[in-house]
This record gives sequence, structure tokens and C-alpha cells, in this order.
Amino acid sequence: MPTPVRRRISHYAKGLARYGPTYLLEVVVFWLIIEAVEQSGYGHPSASFAPVWYPLVSLVIVAAAMGAGEARFRLYGRVWSVAGLSDAFAVGLAVVEASLLITIVNLLFPDGYRPFRVLAPVLAAPAVVIAIGLVRLLPRLRSAARPTGNRLLVVIPDASGYDTVRALLQHPGPDWIPVAVVTTGPADVGLTVMGIPVLGTADHLARWIKATDAQGVAFVHTRKSDRAHERDLYALCLAAQLPVFIVPTADEWFPRPSAGSRLRQLSADDLVGRDQREIDLALASSEIKGRTVLVTGAAGSIGSELCRLLAGMGPRRLVLVDTNESGLFDIAEELRVGATIDLREALVSIVDRELLLGVFSDERPDIVFHAAAYKHVPMLETHPIQAVLTNVIGTSNTLRCADAAGVKRFILISTDKAATKHSVMGCTKRLCEQVVLAYRGPMSCWAVRFGNVVGSRGSVVPLFERQIEVGGPVTITHPDVSRYMMTIREAASLVLSTVSMSSPSHLYMLDMGEPIRILDLANDLIRSRGLRPGTDIEIVYTGLRPGERMTEELLGPDEAWRPTAHPVIREVVSPVLGSQEDLAWTVERLETLAREGRPDDLARALKKAVQSAPKAAEEQGAVPPPDTRRARSQKTQLDQ
Repeated sequence: MPTPVRRRISHYAKGLARYGPTYLLEVVVFWLIIEAVEQSGYGHPSASFAPVWYPLVSLVIVAAAMGAGEARFRLYGRVWSVAGLSDAFAVGLAVVEASLLITIVNLLFPDGYRPFRVLAPVLAAPAVVIAIGLVRLLPRLRSAARPTGNRLLVVIPDASGYDTVRALLQHPGPDWIPVAVVTTGPADVGLTVMGIPVLGTADHLARWIKATDAQGVAFVHTRKSDRAHERDLYALCLAAQLPVFIVPTADEWFPRPSAGSRLRQLSADDLVGRDQREIDLALASSEIKGRTVLVTGAAGSIGSELCRLLAGMGPRRLVLVDTNESGLFDIAEELRVGATIDLREALVSIVDRELLLGVFSDERPDIVFHAAAYKHVPMLETHPIQAVLTNVIGTSNTLRCADAAGVKRFILISTDKAATKHSVMGCTKRLCEQVVLAYRGPMSCWAVRFGNVVGSRGSVVPLFERQIEVGGPVTITHPDVSRYMMTIREAASLVLSTVSMSSPSHLYMLDMGEPIRILDLANDLIRSRGLRPGTDIEIVYTGLRPGERMTEELLGPDEAWRPTAHPVIREVVSPVLGSQEDLAWTVERLETLAREGRPDDLARALKKAVQSAPKAAEEQGAVPPPDTRRARSQKTQLDQ
């Protein structure tokens, strides 16, 4: 037998094995229902003179008519486990067509020889639609049956969260099944969402957890969610040792449709206790639109988030500078998806002045965001040469290249570790601030200082999450260590918002709120996974590493702050260590020590260069740090 013929026979055989049983079941059900109507005696008599085998004729007619309906509406080609309303309509239309065909064929037979009574196919059609609909929709009904899994209590802000609850029920994951709904807003008590009850408000969440025997709690996040109230509810759930999940609204599922993306575990962004400030970037957008913007450290945590925000502001060109080849490739490819801007990558080190000058000469940026820096405190304590070359020399090179290229605005990304100048890293960033603030020329320069960024590279949070994932232990330097924390999006938005409100040679910082105790953060992360600190996940204290402190300060003893036009941005009043020429000599001296490979002399010279005598910030109308304010309590009352 020729191969094409054999393949065709094999294809038909597979189709018959796959679709034949269901089709035969439909034919038998259709025929039996018509026969039942036939036996009712309604209408003109059927085949009075037909032989005994005549029912086989009626079965063949039903099979042919149903086959025509199947083929016309392609019932055999539908996935019935996810059938919807259109599929149910198709079943009904296929049965109607088959009934009409049977009626027409039946009328072609002479009186006394018709297989069916004249109206039997028409009268049987409604029952046939129901019966065949059940046959076809049985896989869908089975898939929609309430699956088994851990009991999940869903918290929504208001009625806008019902769509997400319905989507969770229609597409349940293998592990968690919603069993009840409570709301943080007005409650539709007594109503149900696809069979699960709306119990009441989240003010009585502990009672609802107990009443539903919930094994986990999920919070639906919408634009109307009250983050402050939700954090109080998180604490209640964690105290009950229940895992807590965050669910995006249903319309955010489609870019990430997998079941794992619907319930995400509570993250440090949710736990740090900071409101998700929606900083208005409209004014900043007007300053960015149509201009060439260059970002150093574009592959880093802050740099990449800056690039994401900048790409949506319509710059004429966005230039990404970094030495991390893979990271630079990743952020560039991410931004190119759907982007309409001119995007350039520059695989250049800011330490290489000549190559960096070539980038500035080619691109001619209008605005520069300098985010490139080494930032791992313990590592830089043992590598002061690399710290000075990248942070200090790199910043000096970038500033000089920007000045030579006619850049209009230069923004330095700094850190709260520059305030105390305790570590090598903090000293390098303090000197970077001074170099930028001491600049005198046509370019507007300023610096933005903030604390630890949750989820950034080097942050303890990703480390904790990895340690919890592998079963521990979680390592903490000291039980009393604390840090100021903010989210990556908030940090990047803060930097961008200064574009429209800053003044040259000024230093700004964010209102960082209260410091977070790292042990509390670790305990909450462990509990949010439904685990017990110290029992399921061990906590080990490793001791402070070189350069680390128990607490961080946002202001040094010689600094103070005053408010700005922005409600969460403060201006830092800080003494200038020297003139632009003096600082240039200091940077040159440090570079010489670094190039000569003298790390001990370099570290001593660096720390000496950033020391300054305290200067009364009160004279400039600023607010000193709390401990400084107490020490100077006998001074004149400050104008805050």
C-alpha cells in the first residue's frame, strides 16, 4: 500500500478513535429522545406498514443529520474543558439544524412509511439540546467542580475586587482555593461570588479567619487599596502564623498568565512600613521630553529603574552607560519592547576618562543621572583602591566629561552612608557629593541622598528570601541592627522629581520615616511564608562586618535640613569642605595613591579628606539632626 494512502488511513483511524465515541453517544441520545416522543402518540402516525428492521433507517437518518450539524458548527474541533457561552450556542444550533434535516427527510417518505411522526423531531429538539449539551459540556462541568486545596480567605478593598475573586475561582491554582471574601471597605454582607460568601469587613479579620478555618490570606491590590490599613492586617495574619499573599487585579494577569503569578508572597516592599507614594512626575516629564538623557550605572538597581521611568517620559534619546555587559543588554532589550525612543548602549567604564569623553562627545546629552557606584560596604573596606577609582575618580570623570560636552543638568545619586563617613564607601560618596556641590560653571549640579533600597543588589531582603527558600538559616549581623528603607520605584521617582524643583549646588534627601529593625523584617518575611522563626527557619547572628554600624544616620553632626516645595523631599544643609580647585587637588592626590597601589595610605587620606569642623546649620534656617539639636539646646530657637 502506498505511503500517502497509509498515512491518510492512519489519520482517519485516529480521528475516529478520538471523536467517534462522543459522536455515537450523541446519535443514540438523539434517537432515543425522538423515539420517546414517537411513543407518546402525538401527531400523525409514522410507519404503519414498515418492516421490523425499519428503526435502523431512522437511526441512520439521525446519524446523518447529526453529523451534518457537527460538521457545520465544528463541535468536534472545540476544547470542551474550557467551553463557554458560544460553545453552548453552537450545540443548540447544531441540534436545531439536525432536527430540521430529519423533519425534511421524514416528509419525503410517503404516508404510512415515515420513520417518525411528522412533529416528533421538532418536539424532541429542546430535550435533545439539553441532553447533548450535557454530553458536550461534561468536561467543562468537571473542570469547574470545586477543587481541593488549602483554604484561602480573600481580602478586597471594595466591589472592584469581585472580578479578581471570580477569576481566582474560575482558574484556581493547585494549592489554594478561595473559601470566603471580606472587604476593607463597604461590605456586601450576605451576597456570594460564584458560591463563596461575602462575610463582612476586615475590621474583624481575626474572627473571619477562625470562622472559615482559613489556612492563608490573600489581599487583592487595586488603586483604591489602603496600604496603611493593609499593613495592620498583615501584622494580624503574621501573628496568627498564616501565609499572606498579594493578588494583582485580574486585568494584570494577562502579561503573566501562569498560576504562579496570581498569588505572590508578601514581599519586603509590603512589609517595610512605607506608603506607596505616587510621586507626581508630570513636571519632571516636561523637563525630560525631547531631550537627550544619559544614565550611568544603567544596569544597576536604581539606574535600571530610572531608565524605565525615563523611557516613558518621551526623551529624544536615552543613553545607557555601564560596564556590566549582561545587565546592560537585559535592560536595553526590556526597554526596546514597545519603545518609540532612540535607545543607545555604551559599554564603557566611568574610570576610563578618554572612552567616557568619547561617549559624551558623540551623544551630547542634555541631562545626566550619575548612578554608577560601588556600594557593598564590607567589600569596599578591603578594597579601598577600587572604591576610590570607581566612586570618586569615576564621578570626577563623569562630571568633567559632562562639563566639556555642554550638559545642562547633572544629578548625583548618593547614600545616607555619606552622612556619617564611617566606612570607606560612605567616605567616597561624601567626597562625591562635595565634588558635585562645589562645581562652579554653566551646568546645574545637585545630589540626591537616600537610605537602603528594598530589593536592590546588596540589600538584605533578596538574601533573606533566598535563605528562606532553601530552608534557612537566615543570617543577621546583630539583633538590634536597623536601617532606613524605601522602595526602588520611590527612590527613582524621587530622583526624577528633583529635575523640576532643584537648585544648583544643593543636596536633597527623602523623608525616610522611621528606621526598620532588620530582625523584625526577617521574622515577618519568614511568617509570611507560613513558617515559624526559630522553629522552621533558624536565625543566626554573624556579627557586624567591617564598615557596618548598628544604625544609619540621614544627617551628619555638621548637617541639618529644611523643607522644600515637595512634601517628601528635604534640602540638606551641609558644609562645603573646600573650593572646586581644592577638591580637584584632593581627587588627584587620591588617584595617585590608588594608581600606586597604596591601599592603607589611600584609606587614611580618604577619611582625612572628608572630615570637617561642625558648622552651625541653624544660621542657615535649617533643622539639625535630633541628637545635634539636643546638644545645642541652649542656642537660639530655630526657624523651621
